[in-house]
Amino acid sequence: MNSITLAELGKKLGLEVVGDGTRVITGVTLPEDGRPDCLCVVWDAKTLKSVEPGVPVIGRPEFFEGGRPGLSSGNPKGTLPDLLAFFARTYLKPAGVHQSAVVSAEAAVGEDVWIGPLCVIEQGAVLEQGVRLEGRAYVGHEVRLGAGTVVEPNVTLMHGTRVGKNCILHAGCVLGSDGFGFLPSEAGLVKIPQIGGVIVGDEVEVGACSTIDRGTIGDTSVGDGTKIDNHVQIGHNVRIGKHCVICSMAGIAGSSVVEDGVTVSVQVGITDHVRVGKGAILAGRSGVTNDIPAGAVVSGFPARAHNEAKKAQVLSTRLPELYERLKRLERAFASSGGG
Repeated sequence: MNSITLAELGKKLGLEVVGDGTRVITGVTLPEDGRPDCLCVVWDAKTLKSVEPGVPVIGRPEFFEGGRPGLSSGNPKGTLPDLLAFFARTYLKPAGVHQSAVVSAEAAVGEDVWIGPLCVIEQGAVLEQGVRLEGRAYVGHEVRLGAGTVVEPNVTLMHGTRVGKNCILHAGCVLGSDGFGFLPSEAGLVKIPQIGGVIVGDEVEVGACSTIDRGTIGDTSVGDGTKIDNHVQIGHNVRIGKHCVICSMAGIAGSSVVEDGVTVSVQVGITDHVRVGKGAILAGRSGVTNDIPAGAVVSGFPARAHNEAKKAQVLSTRLPELYERLKRLERAFASSGGG
């Protein structure tokens, strides 16, 4: 476990120290778990009231007016990644190949690479410097993994998949499996061979149990810096831009384009052959059936401008009332002798 004085931690993070700088900090806690030896993360004044006075916090300057110890920051959330990185548990493996791994003699393995237990590395695969493969990873024929990429347990990388530098492929994800392509015929569904590949840029994360299918012709691609959550399905020939966020249980059908900086929220469905413009935000459970312009915020099914979708939802709750009113009007009209 890492430990550091409050003054040393403040120096590392570039933050002002309030109170005794010699206090030893051994971790980070939530407000409900506050301890004198841990730095408590607090975002608002309401939450601060529930934290014991002697517990050090990281928060905005006004949180320290009563003499509470901690680190003062004008942007506490902005400092969180560096703070947590200091206390994160790491289990770095030395370079080498576990005795149970199977590595083709025709694979290229760079310096400082770790290949863990029961991994399989096929012919023509390239593992660049510093790649880390945990247990039971499968790296298919002619797969390329960029320098510093981490592959967690039970990841499957099918033939021809190319992954950039400093990516993280979380446990159980599958890249390069066949796209869902079938041609109806009198004899039934005929499988369409999927001869494309998957290209993933640098600094990409792919969540646990997510899948990215190979292209039918050409490649499925994911741009630099994009982050994909757990249980996401990306279909064949989809093109995803840079720095997108794709949340859990989203599905993107074949040949759609998601431009740079798009946010795809939880359980969003995007049909095939549509384009989502740069910087658009797709709210949870949106159903995208047509192109979405750049910068738009949409929700609902079919997806439309978020404000319009909210009005429609509000009106839908009044449908029983409106139906009863309509029936009363019809009866009144009929009794008055109206046609």
